[in-house]
Amino acid sequence: MTEGIFPLLGAAFVVLIVLPAFALLAKAGLVLLERDEAGGILHHLNLRYLLLTGSSVLPLAWFFSAGLHQAEGDKSAYACLFDHEATLCFEPGLFALTLGLVVVFLSRSVLRGLRGARPAHGAGVHVLARIEDVLAKHPRLRALRGRVVVTDEPGFALGTYGWIQPRVFIGVAFAARLSDDMLASALGHETEHVRSLDPLRYLLLQFALAVNPFGRFLLERHAARWYAAREAHCDREAVIRGALPLPLADAIVHAARPTNQQAVALGARDAGVLKFRIGLLLAFAERSPSRCCDRGPSAFSMSLVLLLLALLSPHETGTAALDALHTGAEQALTYLWP
Repeated sequence: MTEGIFPLLGAAFVVLIVLPAFALLAKAGLVLLERDEAGGILHHLNLRYLLLTGSSVLPLAWFFSAGLHQAEGDKSAYACLFDHEATLCFEPGLFALTLGLVVVFLSRSVLRGLRGARPAHGAGVHVLARIEDVLAKHPRLRALRGRVVVTDEPGFALGTYGWIQPRVFIGVAFAARLSDDMLASALGHETEHVRSLDPLRYLLLQFALAVNPFGRFLLERHAARWYAAREAHCDREAVIRGALPLPLADAIVHAARPTNQQAVALGARDAGVLKFRIGLLLAFAERSPSRCCDRGPSAFSMSLVLLLLALLSPHETGTAALDALHTGAEQALTYLWP
């Protein structure tokens, strides 16, 4: 019986103990970064994102890779040799499989609501023609040409969808309420989401919180703060690239309550976030903003490097932590059921 308990107890230990412990460390780092009052909420966006996502993704990647490494045909886990006097054992592979299934189960809700809205017909043709005219008049919006979809779904305002090739969805009724300047400024905001692949960025953060159910309570407030800062960052980038701050503020107010379907959206559900962004844009109307934060490698490139290191580390430096977890799980069961 002891030989079969490690995949279950091991996966439970990773999710219930290891991930919350890493979340606690990440929270400590986030608290220190957010105390940088001189830098403000827009500083350290990349580092804060790495702490929020890496605290879940990196430990999971390491343990999953370690389990696969020990399950390789010509590799023998120390715990198997020590406890079972066997040259090979399949428990590490089953542990990796169990951990993967647990992750899939916990993250099953992440993909809900991420699809784009239903394209509109009829009136949507006239709205799309107007949008194409606005795009043609503003060279800074050329990245959106061919990527704007009009929808007539009730209550839909403006949002960006698509992980590799993002597209911008805009509601017919919402577009009708905007002037050309407001529309161009709102599309300028969405251009920053498209350029930075923010739907994928947001998806990874939602995944990291979903697979860490206990750690999520430690990090959720910091994640909400990061979301607000990211949207404000896109506002600032849009203004730097030529969007008009006051029309953009008006557009944000019109899209103040996006639907649940809009994960990467112009509007804001929280009144405090809305007030902060409008205040920032009013300040930009008086004094043009400049880029002063998060220069250097992007969060995506840094995340990819760290993920590769986590996956390769067990193959290069050994899997002592997994061996300790393996023997500990079986000894614990022996102690409970001698």
